[in-house]
Amino acid sequence: MEIVKAVLLGAVQAITEFLPVSSSGHLVIAKTFLGVEEVGITMEVVTHFATALAVIVFLRKRIAGMLISLYLKVRPGGRLDQAGARDFKLFLFVILGSIPAAAVGLLIRDRVEGLFESVTTTAVMLIVTGVFVFLTGRFSKATTSLGPVRALLIGVAQAFAIIPGISRSGSTVGAGLATGVERRQAFEFSLLLSLPAILGASVLELAGGRLGGEPVVILAAAVPAFVGGYFAIKLLFETVIHHKFHTFAYYLIPLGIVLLFL
Repeated sequence: MEIVKAVLLGAVQAITEFLPVSSSGHLVIAKTFLGVEEVGITMEVVTHFATALAVIVFLRKRIAGMLISLYLKVRPGGRLDQAGARDFKLFLFVILGSIPAAAVGLLIRDRVEGLFESVTTTAVMLIVTGVFVFLTGRFSKATTSLGPVRALLIGVAQAFAIIPGISRSGSTVGAGLATGVERRQAFEFSLLLSLPAILGASVLELAGGRLGGEPVVILAAAVPAFVGGYFAIKLLFETVIHHKFHTFAYYLIPLGIVLLFL
């Protein structure tokens, strides 16, 4: 039974991590209906690393380009071509966009932990996310390149995802579209911002407890987390590129309303 719950929680974590439907909100719902009070430090860290690995595999060429540009930039006498300069600039934007979420996570994370016990708060925030996703996906004119101001604004939007029910990908992709960032860039930047956020959350979890747990149960959560995460990324890409991002609102808003009544 524990393995079944681990598989379900791992799949829920991964799929909802990248779709604009709030992974934290769905984990609150899943744990409530599965009767799981605590998934454990090890389980959370492993599923986070599995979802981060899905991002790295999906954006492997872009990430490789950023790392190569960083190496060439810091190497004495190293020079960047046009593509390398663009990749290095993107690397700096990721750092800039990660600052708000890092600050919020370090300063007020403990104060909002109680919200993860409230299905009512989650329901309300799911509705808020749905409205934001609908408006940004349906009416935004995404034609502009990413810049430092837009990167910071997207990072601020990501910081709000510390509240259960507020989707990280919904906030970041939506903020990108709302500020006019071209759709593919908004999608890729959202994924790149997820790496420091996911890995940083894992570090905080490790600092707050000890690792432990049965390897079979942990593996049972990691595999669906990676597979589900990868296919969720592909689905997100298709919806953003083909102007269907707003359709997730048709799931989020009714879900939030139903949870309020329940």
